[in-house]
Formats: sequence, structure tokens, C-alpha cells
Amino acid sequence: MSAPAVIAWGAFLVLIYAYFGYPLLLLIIGRLRRMPPLVTSDALPRVTMVIAAWNEENVIARKLDNALSQSYPQHLLDVIVVSDGSTDATDEIAAGYAERTKRVTLLRTSDRQGKSGALNVGVPAAAGDIVVLTDANAMFAPDAVASLVRPFADDRIGVVSGQLHYVNHDSAGEGEGAYWRYEQRVKRAESALGALLGANGSIYAIRREFFRPLRHRDVDDFRIPYEALLRGSQAVIEPAAESFEPTAGDLWAEYRRKVRIMATAIPMMLALIGPTLVRGRLLLLWQLISHKVLREIQGLFFLGMLIGSGWGTAIGDHWLLALLMAQIALLGGGAAGWARSVPWRVLKLAAHYDMIVIASLAALGLWVSGRVRPTWQPSRASAAESPEGRP
Repeated sequence: MSAPAVIAWGAFLVLIYAYFGYPLLLLIIGRLRRMPPLVTSDALPRVTMVIAAWNEENVIARKLDNALSQSYPQHLLDVIVVSDGSTDATDEIAAGYAERTKRVTLLRTSDRQGKSGALNVGVPAAAGDIVVLTDANAMFAPDAVASLVRPFADDRIGVVSGQLHYVNHDSAGEGEGAYWRYEQRVKRAESALGALLGANGSIYAIRREFFRPLRHRDVDDFRIPYEALLRGSQAVIEPAAESFEPTAGDLWAEYRRKVRIMATAIPMMLALIGPTLVRGRLLLLWQLISHKVLREIQGLFFLGMLIGSGWGTAIGDHWLLALLMAQIALLGGGAAGWARSVPWRVLKLAAHYDMIVIASLAALGLWVSGRVRPTWQPSRASAAESPEGRP
């Protein structure tokens, strides 16, 4: 086999494995070693919800109303808002709630520290044995907290993720929604093993004693569950705990969000390979590489496939010509799907995949150049108007 064929087909097989081979193997392993049923209990733990917020004046009041109206005993649920150096009316709005009810506390950082820094302030201040971590624009179903904390009756459980639903269907939402539905199936397969690799950042809960200070570039909804798994705890998803959140509103906004997340995730995940190997957690290491690392750097494989197929076409390899034409069709279809006026769903999906590939390459560039920033800027629109965020 020629060098360009090795490069092109090797990269192609890696991408096929990451998206289809890994989920299939998960299902097979799940049939062989599914975790025992969870222990149940009627006892209700005290819960603190921590909301990291930066310039969220448009949604923070609705978020607090949503949190305070949860069908969980009021005396067992309180809320902490950590304002990460907000410069709009976020502090004033949250302070107003704190004055009206002791269930709400406002903490403020003097300067922006990023979401990880905000959580480092908020979680240690929590009074609850269980801490629910959420975003300001994520609206919970009325029984979300009750559903989210139920698995903690089992001492094996250290982290529980809820189920995120996207509620809008714009140019970003159609592709992101389809991708997210696929991703949720993978998460459920991991959860069946008690080894959910990453939580949904808009709705997940942890045992307070499991929290360790995050580094400023950590992606919290991956780092926290992964550390719990490394310590021998289990992480699962609870589909009944529902959160509703809009997408960014357009592909450019979604692209910027993914670049930021990938650029911080890549070095964090690579750094975890060593500790995971040292602890002999080979199954977890396989999950880390297959589900996370390969996805975050998939732009390299797509680029390698493009270069290899182009090189092979130039020397007369007709099979690589077919692969090259398929990639060109994907890129061209994605470019057409980027336009809001194009109605075909397949082109919207192509545009979303192309966006992920380009975001992966951009994130790798930021990481290599050392220009990764830990702070975040809200890129998603506000949630739907109904209290629970349903469309």
C-alpha cells in the first residue's frame, strides 16, 4: 500500500472508529458487565445549586425563579450565584433575590477567573451534601433536582448528570441537536457501565466531598466526573433530570464556543492519560482516548485524510480519488448548509460536522500557540420563556 493510501485510509478508519466503533464496543461491553441496580432510599439530602454567571442579566432572574420553584423541599435546597466579575446588572438582580430569601446567596469575584475559578469559590461555600452545578441559561424541569439527586442514595455514585435538551431549531440548532442526540446515546452506554465520561455542564450533581479545586483551564463537566472515576467512584446519567437550553443561535457562535471548549479540553485530557495509566485503569483509559481525545483532535485526521487522498489522486489511485470526491462533497455541502436559507437537513448536518472539524483545527492551533483563554463569554441565546425552558 502506498504512503498516501496509508495516511488517507488510516485517518478514515480512525474517524469511523471514533464515531461508530467505540459506541458499538461500549454496547457489547455493557451487555457483559452492566453495573448492578442502584440502591434506593426515601431519604432526601440537603442540596445546594451553584450557578456560575458572567454578565447574565438577561436570564439570571428567570434562572433563579426556576431554581426556587423546584419540586424539592424548600428547606433542603438553597442556591449560590457566583458572579465572575460581572459588569452588567447580574449582581444587582441576584442581590435582590438574596435580600428577599435566605435560600439565595450571591458571591462575587473581583475579577474574571473563568468558570473553573467561579466554581472554586461557590462549591466550598455550599452547605448541601449534594451540589448541583448548572449554567444561568439552563432551565430545569420542575422535578429535575429531585430526579438528579435520587441516584446518590447509592454510596457508589459520586456524580450524576442530567439530560440536556436543545429547544431551538435555527441554523446551529438543527445540526447541534442531531449531534447531541447521538452523543446522549453514547453517554447512556457509558452510564450503563457506571463510567459516564463527561457530564452535561448545564445540569449535573456531585457529592460535595468529592470536589477538588479546578485549575483555571479545566473543563469542569469533564474534569470533575473523571476525577471521581479515577478515585473509584461511579458516574451515571439520570434521563429524568431534564434541562432545557438553546443553542448559540448560529453556526459562527457555536463555532466560537466549540473552539474555546476544545482548546482547553485537549491539554487537560492528554495530561490525564498518564495518571490513568499509572492507576491501571485500562478500561477508563480506552474510554478517554476513544471518546474524548480522538474527538477533540479529529481535525488532524480529517486533514490527513484530505492530504492523503489528494496526494494519492495525483499519482493515479482511483480509490483515493473517490475518497477525495466524498470529502469535497462534504465540504461543499457544508458550505451550502451554512446558509440559513438552505432547507435541506442533510446539508445542515454536513455544515455542523464541517464546523466541528474546523473548530478542532483552530483549537489545536490555539493550544500549540499558547493563546488559550480560561474565561468564557455567553454565546447561547436565552432559554425559552416557559419556566422549565420547554419550547
